[in-house]
Amino acid sequence: MIESLFILGLRGFSKQQRIDFAIPNGNNGSGLTLLVGANNSGKSTIIEAIRAISPQPALPSFTQGRRNVKSGDAVSICITDHQGKSTELRSVNAGSSESHMNVDEAERNNIFVLPSRRAFNPFFHKHEMDRYSYMVNFIGFPPQRTNSQDNFGSRLFGAEKNKKKFNEVLGRVLNPVPNWAIDQHDTGNYFLKIMKDSASHSSEGLGEGIVSLFFIVDALYESKPNDVIVIDEPELSLHPSVQKRLSKLLNEYAKDRQIVISTHSPYFIELENLKWGATVARVHQTDDGCIISQISKKSNDFITRVLRNSFNPHVFGINAKEIFFLEESVVLVEGQDDVIFYNKILNEIDVKLEASFLGWGIGGADNIRYFANLLSELGFKKVVGILDLDRQHMIESLNEEFPQYKFYNIKANDVRTKDERKATEKVIGLLDDKNKVLRHEHLESTKELFSKVKEYFN
Repeated sequence: MIESLFILGLRGFSKQQRIDFAIPNGNNGSGLTLLVGANNSGKSTIIEAIRAISPQPALPSFTQGRRNVKSGDAVSICITDHQGKSTELRSVNAGSSESHMNVDEAERNNIFVLPSRRAFNPFFHKHEMDRYSYMVNFIGFPPQRTNSQDNFGSRLFGAEKNKKKFNEVLGRVLNPVPNWAIDQHDTGNYFLKIMKDSASHSSEGLGEGIVSLFFIVDALYESKPNDVIVIDEPELSLHPSVQKRLSKLLNEYAKDRQIVISTHSPYFIELENLKWGATVARVHQTDDGCIISQISKKSNDFITRVLRNSFNPHVFGINAKEIFFLEESVVLVEGQDDVIFYNKILNEIDVKLEASFLGWGIGGADNIRYFANLLSELGFKKVVGILDLDRQHMIESLNEEFPQYKFYNIKANDVRTKDERKATEKVIGLLDDKNKVLRHEHLESTKELFSKVKEYFN
C-alpha cells in the first residue's frame, strides 16, 4: 500500500509537494483518502502522477505540456509504501521527455486507477483481459488525457462470466440492477445491451451515469485486500441518491483497501471516517503553483468531537462541507442566526461580499479557533471571523494567533434581538425588536465593519 507520494515538476507542481495516504485498519472508511479543491487546482494531476508510476509496458514520457519549467523542466514522482520502501520515477535530463526509475522497490502491482473520463466505444471486438493486464496496458500514462477508455469492452466479457459477483456490487448502488448482457451485431461488433421488458438498447444509448458505474464496479468487484483503487470524480453523472449509496460502498471497501478519490461532491465527504484514520487533502493554486494542504490529527479530532454534538448536527452538515470546495474568502460566524441575519443586513447596507459564510455557522464562538486552524491547514489565505460583543475579549488573541486572518466583533451582544425568557434576560441585538432592520445606533459601526471585510477580501 502507498504511504506517501511526492510530486515535483508535473504540470502545476513547481515545488515538491507531499501527500500522505490513509492506511486501512479494518474499520469502514479507514483507508479512505479524499482529494478536494476547486476546479483546475491539481487534483487530477495527483491521480496522473499515480498513473505514471504504476506498472506499464514502457516507462512513460513527460511531454512538454506536462513538464513545469519553473521546477527545472524536469519531473520527479516518488512513492513510499507502508514498509518504508520507495520507487522514484524521474526525467533522465532537464528538458527531456524521457524518464527512468531511479529506485524501484515499493509495491506498485496492486494499483488500479480510474480516470474521470469514463466513456468507451459502444461497439467493440471480442477480447477478454484480466484486471492487472488491463491496468498495465490500457490505463497507463497516455501522452494526452483522453476522453474515452475504448478498451473497456475487454473487461466486460469477464464481468459477464462473473455476472453474479458483478451484479452483487452493482446492486449496492443501483436498485433494481439493470438486466444487461453482451450481444453481437450482425456486422460482427459486440455491444453492451440493456434489456427492459421486451425492449432493449445498446451501450450507444446508455446514460453516462450507468456507464460510469460499470467502470467503478469493475474496479471494485475483483479487487483484493491491500489493493489501491484510485477514482477521479466518482460522482460524475450520478444522481445524489446514487452518490450516497456509492459513497457508502466505497467506505466499506476502504476497511481493508486503500480508496483514493478526487471529488467535488459533498456526498463523498463522510467526515465520520476521520476517527478511523481517513484523511482529507485540499489541492489549491498559489503563486508557487499547486499546493497540497492536509489536515492534521488535531483537526481530525476536533471534527470528530463536533460530529458527536447532537445539538448542532449542522455544523459539519451538507452546507458546511463546502469548506472543502471553496476557492478562497470564508466568513466564520457563531451560528445559524448569524448566517441568516448578516445576509439580510448586507442587503440593507448595500454591501456585496466576494466571500462565503461557512455553512450554518461554527456552532458557537468557542469553536472559532478550531475552525480558523482547520482553514489554515487547508491552505485558505482569506478568512474573517465575526463575533458578538460579549466575545470581544477573544479578538486580540485570535488576531495574534492567526495574523493572516481578520477577526472583528459587532457592537451588540447578538445579531438579533431576543425577547426575555423565563430565567433569561432580554438581549439587545443589532436588529430591532422585530429583527427586521438594523438599530439606528449600530448602522454606522456595522457599515464600517463590513466595509473593512470587503476591503480585505478585495
